[in-house]
Amino acid sequence: MAPRSSSIRRPDMLRNVVLALGLAWLAVGLWVTLVDAAGWPMLIFPAILVAAIVFERVNYRGKASTPLDANWRPTNERFLDEATGRPITVWFNATTGERRYVDD
Repeated sequence: MAPRSSSIRRPDMLRNVVLALGLAWLAVGLWVTLVDAAGWPMLIFPAILVAAIVFERVNYRGKASTPLDANWRPTNERFLDEATGRPITVWFNATTGERRYVDD
């Protein structure tokens, strides 16, 4: 598989920046809560933000390293990847409903 282009890495970079800001906000919220217990509401949004980013990274990350087994079937969907210009085929697993985008 070809190396990832810089345009594909940008979402990862944005995720990292938002995660870092969320963790910083959470740390400030914890410090404010330790100073004054009335600061606990400041922990709610950054905790949700950090949890959502971690959940997304764990559960929605592409599994390109795992091979396609017998349950996978190619669909008629084909397109050119705008970042690399390479043709992509969409594969579908009827058992799980999962879709994968595979370089041709």
